[in-house]
Amino acid sequence: MTFKSETPRLRISPVLIAILVLAVLAIAAAAEFDLIDREYAKRGVGAALALLLLVLGNQLPKLILPRAVRQANPGPVLAAERFAATILVSAGLAALAVSIWWPAAEMMALAGVIVLAGFALSAANWARVILTGSAPAHAAAAGLMASPSRMAVLMLMHALFWVAVIFLADSIWGDMVSRWLTVPFILINGGLGVLFARRFRRQA
Repeated sequence: MTFKSETPRLRISPVLIAILVLAVLAIAAAAEFDLIDREYAKRGVGAALALLLLVLGNQLPKLILPRAVRQANPGPVLAAERFAATILVSAGLAALAVSIWWPAAEMMALAGVIVLAGFALSAANWARVILTGSAPAHAAAAGLMASPSRMAVLMLMHALFWVAVIFLADSIWGDMVSRWLTVPFILINGGLGVLFARRFRRQA
């Protein structure tokens, strides 16, 4: 069995991502101008974001391993990545169902809890693998983090994590708190984006 020497560019269709992002923006704008009911707007935004999480989770196991990972012992790390993918796809499906069918009063809170629980389970399993794994497993995990395509997926997932936090805060404390949460979201996600670009520009 042979492997390619490089991790390929991100296979997720940019068109699909662009459509989902534009759908979120268009629905939010339509709600602001009272072109559509705010309940339908929340459902549309939630459904689009849940679909994006589903697509990103499904993408993870399909990315070819970087060379550094293949030289280590990737077994436990790959198992953790497949587990994370399964959990996140399941969370995306559940959040999509909630966004479409659940009563509007509880929809945002429940969708936020589902997505955050999916991220928490995935992160806990990754922590278990890294803390209890051998040195080769640590090297394999570090190799995954050196993969531009995987880091791009993680950047998008980080943004979805913050959206879930904002959804949950909005349902509990209202618009004022959720609006303030957009400030750390913009700062942290923007900072990570700059670090991501600098790191992989040096590797290019």
